[in-house]
Amino acid sequence: MERSAIVLLLVFSFAVHGIEISTSDQYKLINHELSLLLDAPADMGVEEAFRKYENAEFVENLSGRVSFGFTDSAIWSVLPVTNEHTDTQTRLIRIDNAWLDEIDLYYFISGQLIKHQSLGDTLTFKQRQLDTRMPSISYAFPKGTTYVLLRFRSQDPMTIPIYFGQDKAVTAKILENGYFYGALYGALSILLIYNMVLYFYLRETRYLLYSLYLLAFTLFNITYTGHGFWWLWSQWPFLQQWLMPVLMFCYLFAGVMFTIEFLNARVFLPTLYTSRRKIYCGLLAIAAVLIISGSRSFAVMVQLAILTTLSFWMLLIGFLAYKNGNPLAKFFVPAIALGTGGATVSSLATWGVIPYSQWAFRGIEIGILLEMSLLSISLGFNFKLVQEARKSAETNARLDPLTGLYNRRAFSDLLYPVWELSKRNKTCMTVMLIDLDWFKQINDEHGHAAGDQVLQRVAMELKSRLRASDIALRWGGEEFLVFLPETDLKEATYLAEVLRKHIQSIRVEKRISVTMSVGVASAKPADCSLDNLVKQADEALYMAKQKGRNRVFASDVASSPGPVGQL
Repeated sequence: MERSAIVLLLVFSFAVHGIEISTSDQYKLINHELSLLLDAPADMGVEEAFRKYENAEFVENLSGRVSFGFTDSAIWSVLPVTNEHTDTQTRLIRIDNAWLDEIDLYYFISGQLIKHQSLGDTLTFKQRQLDTRMPSISYAFPKGTTYVLLRFRSQDPMTIPIYFGQDKAVTAKILENGYFYGALYGALSILLIYNMVLYFYLRETRYLLYSLYLLAFTLFNITYTGHGFWWLWSQWPFLQQWLMPVLMFCYLFAGVMFTIEFLNARVFLPTLYTSRRKIYCGLLAIAAVLIISGSRSFAVMVQLAILTTLSFWMLLIGFLAYKNGNPLAKFFVPAIALGTGGATVSSLATWGVIPYSQWAFRGIEIGILLEMSLLSISLGFNFKLVQEARKSAETNARLDPLTGLYNRRAFSDLLYPVWELSKRNKTCMTVMLIDLDWFKQINDEHGHAAGDQVLQRVAMELKSRLRASDIALRWGGEEFLVFLPETDLKEATYLAEVLRKHIQSIRVEKRISVTMSVGVASAKPADCSLDNLVKQADEALYMAKQKGRNRVFASDVASSPGPVGQL
């Protein structure tokens, strides 16, 4: 009689504090409706737990607490569910955390245990009532009050967000989660592919390490969110439980390697770069200790501590690299700040320091997505810098540093396209080869510095008196080649004579005069090759020098094999 009175009292007391089923139950977090028993012995039985509830040893979770950190004890909670309808009402209970090891649900009516259901990642999906990513139970509540007694145990952080609602409302929420993770994994996959393509194109290690960093986080994420267990290894609970700490370590290790390479520590942080092997060995030693310990909870706790430390370490060395002049650090620091901020919000929500919400719980994913997007932008910026540097190097390789004219390396790249175009247009092309007379004597009498000034002055005069379409090259030593597209022999010979007279009239350092000999050859591309035209110009130059220097000698390849004019 006394026990019945207690039960009736409890029914009356908890009819207010609990869930009252209505026809429009929405999917909602109901932790504030729970009564909790914390730090319970691991071996405490369900009957003993319910007696403690009847004896008011549970405390109401008025603050809606969700997170309880690491604990070896079991956490018990009671959810009173009242159904005032005449027929049964089916509702879904969902624990929105995929990494909990053991979840047991016991249904009590009038103090009697009616049913027991088990969940958690120690069970395969075939052993569960519902094949859903998050542990979920569908239960038909009869008329009256049903007390759902829940027991939780896990070696991972004890975060137990419990949702309650109709199947349709839950399905809509699952669809919303599907959109979120579809967008997340789609974005991460695009970033991964993009940076792998850049790596194969540029062969820069930082792109490869960033891709590995992305891959490590993605694999770690699909493990702790339960997607991997649900999609790939649903029959191997042991794999699910141990993959999370293993992939967390891979993510940490990849982050360290990427950071050192991304910030170009060899140049901007040489002390860090020389210590990198010690850092890698230290992380591997910690991993070995964690494996030997055999404790998953210890492994996860240590790695969470390392993750927090690593985040601030990355910020610090990013700031130091920025101070040392690394242009990419201006992207790296805010990117890591975003990732660190998101991870911190998730950690605080997991530990119960800040109020739990799904967005706070997903903070690490949102933060990392922003971090990696910004890092990808920075790597794109680096790609632009590399391309500009490569273009500059290619341009510099084709330029003569003394005169600023193109050098002989640029001959094929610059002249052949114009030559092929002239073939179609059937226009005349001309080559002038110029040699400064007695240039060695200038070097011997006035020094090489004076000789360099002569070369620079001649180059300046060539650039100032040629058309924009003409191409001048320093052919070697004191020789210059001028390519004149759409120019016949008469026009080119006249220009060569003008140049010759002008060069003869200038003085370098007011005392050094210089003359030049010019060989001119003209032809249509259909009549000879470009190389042959240059050869004819060289032969014409030889004739100009043979005939006393300081003169122009012209050769029309099309009309005759020999010279046709001399000025």
